[in-house]
Order: sequence, then C-alpha cells, then structure tokens
Amino acid sequence: MGVPIILASASPRRKELLERLGFTVKVIPPGVDEARIDNENPENYVKRLARAKVLAVVERLSQTLYTDVETGVRRTAPGGARTQDTRWVIGADTVVVLGDQILGKPKDTAEAAEMLHRLSSSSHRVISGFCIHDLRKNKEGVQAVQTEVRFKRLTATEIEKYIAVGESMDKAGAYAVQGVGAYLVDSITGSYTNVVGLPLCQTVEMMEEMGAHDILPY
Repeated sequence: MGVPIILASASPRRKELLERLGFTVKVIPPGVDEARIDNENPENYVKRLARAKVLAVVERLSQTLYTDVETGVRRTAPGGARTQDTRWVIGADTVVVLGDQILGKPKDTAEAAEMLHRLSSSSHRVISGFCIHDLRKNKEGVQAVQTEVRFKRLTATEIEKYIAVGESMDKAGAYAVQGVGAYLVDSITGSYTNVVGLPLCQTVEMMEEMGAHDILPY
C-alpha cells in the first residue's frame, strides 16, 4: 500500500474520487466551524473553509495526546500522529449558488423540496474550493473551481419522489449528481467531478506543481 494522502473531509464522495485515480486515502474529519462571514462571496467562502479544514488536520497530525504517568495530566507530544512519509493533506468545500444565494445542505425535507423547486428549469453554479498542504515544506495551494449546471423542468411529483430516494439531506442544493439525481441535470458546463465535490483535473495539476510526483498514480 502506498503512502496515503490525508483527506481533511468526511465526504465519502471525495474519498472515492481520489481512490478512483489510484491514490491511497486516509480520512481525518476536520471538525471546523462552517459559518459564513457576512458579505463573504462564495469563492472566498469555499477557499477559506477548504484551507481551514486542512490546517485543522495539519495541527492534529503534528501532535498527539498522552497521559503523564506521574501527574495524570493529558499532554501533547509533537509528531506523534503521523508517519515520517506522510506529506500531503487535501481539503475541500463545495457550495451550490443560485443567483447570488448560497444553497447549503437542507435541514429537512421541506427545505430540500423548496431548493429543488428553485433549481428547476434554471442554471446554477457549483463552486468547490480545495486546498493542498505539503507537510514537508509547510506550504499550501488554494483554488476555487466553478461549474455551471442546468436542471430540467421538475414536476412536484418528481421532486417528491426524488426526495424519497434519500439523497437530498446531506448534499448542498439537495441533490447528488453522481446518484439518482443525475436525471435532474439537463446539462453541465465545466468539471463534472467538481459537482461531485472535488475537481480532479485541477487538484492533480496543483499536486504536480507542488511536487507530488512520488505519489501520483501514473
């Protein structure tokens, strides 16, 4: 097994995308505050969150907790949470933008239905920010990628049946383009994998630029 990329995301879709390319992936959920700053535009929002997720995991990788046997106090020890070969950490965040409004994950089925009604017969943007951190050099790159998605006209019955499938509740915009939700999409302009959650072309290009040649699967 190769040296793993550390994925600072709990998204199974991002993990699957990287593994399809042949990468070995270890997931460490970052647990960061995802609240949006007032007047923050979508591109800056996803880039900031992607970087925050990565840095939260980088901090966890640089230290581990242990109990001092004499005092019983929990202390941190540097370098204990990663192997010597661990080098690359990737994080990402994806939003759906309709007009100037960000559509996040719906809080319930009623909100999911409202989102899908709004997306029906219209175009929206899917914007993913991603960050790659080089632990060896302590440097990172951050980028945002945008894809335009147009939905077919959806009937109320179609929306009701799609929500019943169960894909909506943990997805920005209440749909999954890689699942049953593919039939909702009339056209895509730009990166398909960006809509899934991680623009693979741009991610690999950045890895090449940052010198990750030793773990690229080709």
